[in-house]
Amino acid sequence: MPNIHPTAVIDPSAQIDRSTQIGPFTVIGPNVIIGKDNIIGPHCVIENTTMGDKNRIIASAFIGVMPQDLSYNGEDTRVVMGNGNQIRECVTIHRSTKLDVPTSIGNNCLLMANSHVAHDCHLGNNIIVANSTGIAGHVIVEDRVVMSGMVGIHQFVRVGTMAMLSGGAMLPLDIPPYCIAQGERARLVGLNIVGMRRAGLSRETIMEIRRAFKTLFRGTQRLEEAMTELEAQHPCKEVQHMIDFCRASSRGVALAKRKVNEADND
Repeated sequence: MPNIHPTAVIDPSAQIDRSTQIGPFTVIGPNVIIGKDNIIGPHCVIENTTMGDKNRIIASAFIGVMPQDLSYNGEDTRVVMGNGNQIRECVTIHRSTKLDVPTSIGNNCLLMANSHVAHDCHLGNNIIVANSTGIAGHVIVEDRVVMSGMVGIHQFVRVGTMAMLSGGAMLPLDIPPYCIAQGERARLVGLNIVGMRRAGLSRETIMEIRRAFKTLFRGTQRLEEAMTELEAQHPCKEVQHMIDFCRASSRGVALAKRKVNEADND
């Protein structure tokens, strides 16, 4: 194939569309399916992966390699990646530990240099993961989340839609949708107002989310009581998503910091 550099090593079982480019010294291992118009740079290793179209893998990325999990028994588990993703230098994305549910990356995500996505993670669409962020196993990240540099996420944590994680944040607990979290044991410090505006949420919806945030995380009620109160008001679908997300938490939801001027995030 003319788009494959002669120094690349391609497993005979790999299925690669002719429009995809593969750079020098890259290794494409077994059980790989690569779609149209992908650009895969030099010194990458890709195995046990299904990749969609128009992804760009810059250099020295490892995708679909075996998980760092002592329970893994050598099965041909997978990574499934969508379309239009940018995977920067030295990113690692590990395949799942079980056959039934692969590690997954959605569409139009940007994973910056040295970031890591562990086994059995599920990342949605339009996610930004900045440099040297580590996402441990079984983490779920919903759409349009922004992670700043050197964030660390504990196993089984969930991060909700349009949440924003400040640099160096350590997440042992779930971060609800639309919230900003920061700190060594991350707490909520406000709402991602800019992200919501960029996503096209109306002013009325944003105001309702702000009122819900204050009820859920800045009030005097227990979280379950606050959620029941909000549901009785027949909230918009975005607020209902916040409620459903919190109610489904198994690890627990991060608390809010006190005495933070939420208007600073406008």
